[in-house]
Amino acid sequence: MFLFDWIPQQPQAVVARGLELARPDAPGFAFACLPLVILCLLSLSSRWARFTDRPIIFALTHSLPFFLFTFQDSLGDSGQVLDGVRARYHMSEPLATWSHYWFFRFLHEPFNIGAKDAVALTSRVAGFFYLLFVAKISLALYPDLSPNRRLLHRLAFLTAGVAFLFYGYIENPPLSLPAEQLWVLLSISFLQRPTMANVVKCSVALALAALLHGRASFLFPALAFGCLLPAGTVLQRLSRATVGALAFFGFIAVVVAYIFIFDFNMISGGHLGNVTGGGNRQMFVPLDQMFGREHWQPIVRSLLIFGGFIAPLGLVRVFTMWLKPTTFAVWCLGYLAADIGYLFLWEFDYGPYIDWDLVGSGVCSLLLMGTMLLVRSKVPSLVIVALLLATTYLSNVWVVLVNGAPLALNFTPSASAPRTEIACATKGAKRTYFTDSALTVQAGAPQADIPFHEFSPPTLAQIAPGSKEGLGGVYEGFVSIPKEGRYRFFVLGQGNVRFSVDGILLVNKWIGHEWRVSSEREVSFPAPGRYPIRIEFFTVNSNFPMMLEMESADYERRKVTFDDFCFD
Repeated sequence: MFLFDWIPQQPQAVVARGLELARPDAPGFAFACLPLVILCLLSLSSRWARFTDRPIIFALTHSLPFFLFTFQDSLGDSGQVLDGVRARYHMSEPLATWSHYWFFRFLHEPFNIGAKDAVALTSRVAGFFYLLFVAKISLALYPDLSPNRRLLHRLAFLTAGVAFLFYGYIENPPLSLPAEQLWVLLSISFLQRPTMANVVKCSVALALAALLHGRASFLFPALAFGCLLPAGTVLQRLSRATVGALAFFGFIAVVVAYIFIFDFNMISGGHLGNVTGGGNRQMFVPLDQMFGREHWQPIVRSLLIFGGFIAPLGLVRVFTMWLKPTTFAVWCLGYLAADIGYLFLWEFDYGPYIDWDLVGSGVCSLLLMGTMLLVRSKVPSLVIVALLLATTYLSNVWVVLVNGAPLALNFTPSASAPRTEIACATKGAKRTYFTDSALTVQAGAPQADIPFHEFSPPTLAQIAPGSKEGLGGVYEGFVSIPKEGRYRFFVLGQGNVRFSVDGILLVNKWIGHEWRVSSEREVSFPAPGRYPIRIEFFTVNSNFPMMLEMESADYERRKVTFDDFCFD
């Protein structure tokens, strides 16, 4: 397929396998799509549209399926969030990590809730507010249209972003999206009544989004542009822009000053985070590379995936806007320019395909302009629903390709009885290294070890001298569970990781994306004793971790030790 033939570092066979798993009849895929399919089909009912026309009702009904049928975290590297949830502030997105921190604090000890589930819940709550503000925007933009047409506007934002909001991505960008939609809502109010009070509200809302995730700070030019649009003298327009800038930067400065003065010891990841650039410490792409096909083509294709069949219509609206220009349409153009400018200027750590959260959070302006064209057109609702269903399919196909399989439901499996027949003569797990991704070419003899290492080039030179393909390994044996109950395992690897306990496959990320694989998984153990455990990994990176940690209601997360494992 045109959109999926460019996955980096992925053999064509792997992509083909991913697309095979994304067929409607593939196990698990139809179930992952089902909530959105039902919601899209319900939009054809006038009674349902009237019932959900109130924003609070829409937000409740359309977010409820994703609270009931929660999915495992699967998309992207959540290691930073899971590790930093106890630190309160990561300075690239201080309010987002602050929100995660308090959800975790309130849920962890009383209910034995892990960092992953607490953070995922934060994101789902943010998704609820995102839908609430999207619904309010539809009322502000289309008060004269029927509830059915307004509902189609709302569904565009849900179908294009459902994997991002609800299907398990637990990083910080989802928390900035509701604040960004609040900014859009307040911008409509400001453009209708350009008072200084509305300027301040609009500016603080955008500052809030920037504090939830730094990407939103790049929308400041759109804020300044919007302040200049309403009628008035030159002095009035400049005054609005000045007040808007002061409110935007002032609110950010107040929050940052509070953190540095009163909560300095709760900062993690450095005092600047990655606000001056990502992991490569470079904020902007070199100008001589900006117009190269290898730079712009992946961004455009990613926008098409996340915006589905609605995003291209946003570009159509840019051209039709000159036929019927409105103040809000011109403001939308500024919003779009700021979003696109950010995406094409920013130097992604791993490229748009891997840093897909940044592209996904930058597609809202295209969706807004696309729905402006659709809902006021004479296109039948049935056709628009078909476009939304196609967008649902695209969104979920991308999830399958990134995750390596359709998203699985998040539930706690139960182990069987402990093994009593084994001798368990040696402490630690039996570790065997391999130099191929199939884990068939052995490097050295098996040894007793624990899965907690930070590998480096000198280490690799000793383990597998001359290896060109990479390094993999298998840890196997039995894990010792001191008492019955629910235990949580945190696994961190690179590229490819499989992890199972008592034959239950908990993590299966054998997908070839060379990023950090991190996740928490729970198992309920019926009795104390020894249970089979197996970890497999493979990566082509020269620096990478392979780490396993455990926690339960009785002790905080800790690295595993030799006493936790044994083998015959």
